[in-house]
Amino acid sequence: MAQFPTIGNPWIDESRAPLYLLAFPSDPTDAVLLEMCAARERWASRAAYPVAWVVDTTNLRNATAKQRRILGEHLARFEPHDLRWNQGSAIIVPNAVLRGVVTAVFWLKPPRFPHEFFATREEARRWAGERLREGARAQV
Repeated sequence: MAQFPTIGNPWIDESRAPLYLLAFPSDPTDAVLLEMCAARERWASRAAYPVAWVVDTTNLRNATAKQRRILGEHLARFEPHDLRWNQGSAIIVPNAVLRGVVTAVFWLKPPRFPHEFFATREEARRWAGERLREGARAQV
């Protein structure tokens, strides 16, 4: 089994790498949000292989304007990795409020990687896994 560099953030389940699950907590502080962003950015400097993400916003109750800006700025810094390696990000948004939060972040930094919205983790995981397998086949 291939060894993948670790991200080392409690929000990110790396057990299915190179398929990663990022699950937002209900009320993240700015500081812990910045820590997660920094962990992903450190990881991206060492992760030169196809990946897919499942981003679960289910537990998130809200994101402040500052937190949406933090995420938008993170996506801008992370974009070189996404453009080269991200086969797809499946974003779980089970309600209109959370869809609005994600839409606001994407308005600040429109994603240039494949992405879809899903209501459940199972649907999201299936789609992200398919994108990852398709990307691996394309690289052979």
